[in-house]
Amino acid sequence: MPKEKKKKDSQELGKIEKPEAEKFQKGRKLIFVPLVFAPYENETELQKLHNKYWQQVEEQIENLEGKLMDVSRVYHEFICTEGEEGVKEIERMNAGSYDIVNSLVKKGAKLMAAESVELLGEFMDWNKCLSARISNQKVITKVYEFYNEALKSREEWIQKGIDLTLGEDEFGLLVMRENNKIQFPSNVEVFYVAPPSLDEIKRWVRDKKSSMPQTPKKEEKTAAKKTAAKKPSTKKTTGK
Repeated sequence: MPKEKKKKDSQELGKIEKPEAEKFQKGRKLIFVPLVFAPYENETELQKLHNKYWQQVEEQIENLEGKLMDVSRVYHEFICTEGEEGVKEIERMNAGSYDIVNSLVKKGAKLMAAESVELLGEFMDWNKCLSARISNQKVITKVYEFYNEALKSREEWIQKGIDLTLGEDEFGLLVMRENNKIQFPSNVEVFYVAPPSLDEIKRWVRDKKSSMPQTPKKEEKTAAKKTAAKKPSTKKTTGK
């Protein structure tokens, strides 16, 4: 999703007022929420930002629902099962998005199976291959090709699923990581939810990376290599 469009949509969120909101009440609509995971390590500051982010997301969704209509369908990246089982999968995956999805489902929204089990499994396996220690450049290139093909297939599946299941005059919610290449149908009005805390999280991550010590380059084993490379030739002598 282009950055300029995201900014435009996020600015429009706070400006939607009745009766202006009435023009948005017809047609298919979709809220896009960037999927942000809780930190794996014990990072207190980042955990606070994570909690703050999802709280602000919930507030913006409630604001939209109050001005437009209730969300009726929910799509969540990495979820292949609809209904209550899918909600449980989200709970195991990410507490922040779980609280929002669970609340919407309790109000009557339906959690859809956003992913294909087969395509997601293929994508995850290629992702594991990228994490492996592969030294051959030709193999690395091939793995990246297969990884990108699997990613493209996943995104096309999610895009098609939304187009087929989001009904006329329905309001949907998609929770998915940023930097995806999904092209939403032209007849779907997309609202991008980007709370201020999202930029705070990105800034925290950038600062954390910049503060990490650079890994020193491995020293060349010059002594042994030079000795081997410049090994003096021995002349064969013959006795007279």
